[in-house]
Amino acid sequence: MDVQFIILAFTSLFSILNPFGVIPTYLVLTSQYSKVEKIKIIRKSMLAAFALLMMFALLGNQIIGFFGISIPAIKITGGVLLFLIALDMIQGNTSKVEKSPKLESHLKSHSEEIEEMDEIAIVPLTVPLLTGPGSISAVIAMMAQTSDFDGKLSVIIAISLCIIISYFVLKFSKDLEKMLGKIGFKVLTKMMGLVLTAISIQMALDGILMVFG
Repeated sequence: MDVQFIILAFTSLFSILNPFGVIPTYLVLTSQYSKVEKIKIIRKSMLAAFALLMMFALLGNQIIGFFGISIPAIKITGGVLLFLIALDMIQGNTSKVEKSPKLESHLKSHSEEIEEMDEIAIVPLTVPLLTGPGSISAVIAMMAQTSDFDGKLSVIIAISLCIIISYFVLKFSKDLEKMLGKIGFKVLTKMMGLVLTAISIQMALDGILMVFG
């Protein structure tokens, strides 16, 4: 098993999921719930995120094959998309509540109107905050990058690690908020953005080399 590939896949996916960036929204949405209820929300959200990513990991090649999309096209498109996400992270445009008035209004209406915890766990926590086009594209591209069983298992391990760590990040979000503060979250997000920038460029270059190499 390629440990280096597991680390690369984990770093890429975790930077995109960025559970630290979800903390402010999560705290707003769950402020009215007890500790036990919050744990239930986190568990359901993580299970949904894992199921969604695994679905695209296992069926992604069949999906792109059905639409006649080549692997280089996926790598180039995924690289560009991840680069744009990374650029937003570096520029500090990732606050999913404060920076998007429309989404902020949507979240406020949910915190006032939603009574079922299940709804909060799926929308907006799982989709679009944790999993979205970026993470789905990355998973498909990583699975397309490897053809052997060990490589695909490495991606699945990376997905599992991301979900497990994201679970604990949200579980201890209150403590992390006190420890890091707003400045700490911004610095951490920018660092993850820098890492993701390099990974996205490499992914796009690999796709270009597959076309012209």
